[in-house]
Amino acid sequence: MSNPIETQPLVSVVMPAFNSEQYIQAAIDSVRKQTLTDWELIVIDDCSTDSTDEIVCDAAREDTRIKVKRNSRNCGAAVSRNAGMLMSRGQYVALLDSDDLWEPAKLEKQVKCAIEYNADIVYCSYSIIDELGKKRAPDFIVPSRSDFNLVLVKSTISCSTALISRKWTKKYQLPTNMYHEDLAYWLCLLKNGAIAIGIQEVLASYRVIPGSRAFNKPKSALNRWKIYHSYLGFSILHSSTLLIKYMLLGLIKYRRLAR
Repeated sequence: MSNPIETQPLVSVVMPAFNSEQYIQAAIDSVRKQTLTDWELIVIDDCSTDSTDEIVCDAAREDTRIKVKRNSRNCGAAVSRNAGMLMSRGQYVALLDSDDLWEPAKLEKQVKCAIEYNADIVYCSYSIIDELGKKRAPDFIVPSRSDFNLVLVKSTISCSTALISRKWTKKYQLPTNMYHEDLAYWLCLLKNGAIAIGIQEVLASYRVIPGSRAFNKPKSALNRWKIYHSYLGFSILHSSTLLIKYMLLGLIKYRRLAR
């Protein structure tokens, strides 16, 4: 059992949502079950056409720590995350996708780690589950530290595992003109000096759904290459070499997804 933090800093949880009625209640519940209780959940509804808005508004009526904003038009996840970051009041900002889940001690352990190591980003290991919540692959165990060069070839930080110091979310926003905006964001923060520490305990579950980015490997690879070449300005040869390294590591990570 974890020891509670003596003085809990406020953590702002930012959750973009679009047509998430099947999973969002479970995602919200995983926030409400956190052992760190001083949090606010900011849900940005990106013009959902299903019952997502109703589910979120019901949750907000039950728990005043939950806030809801609805985009005036469908803008995408990056714009929604940026809007949530701008609304946030916490010392730390945690990102959670509306179909992913957290273990109860996730925020508490990450805040402790951030304080102990003076970390700007704290991420964690995670399980990989399908639409029914069944494990689809071995747990992804993260390294205890990540830097710019490592993240170029290995996706050690993912949105639903990341806790970020507010000083960085105020200074930098996610780019909104690319497919892998989260990767570009981590690379931007790390390139500018952010310290990223990993907790190797599995504290989150990442849901892989047919039709999602995780299943569209060719498109994902192409757009990762574009980040190397267009966003970072690497040469064609260097970009291609990095992509090959990333793909080889990705084959290991998802070797059981197709089974």
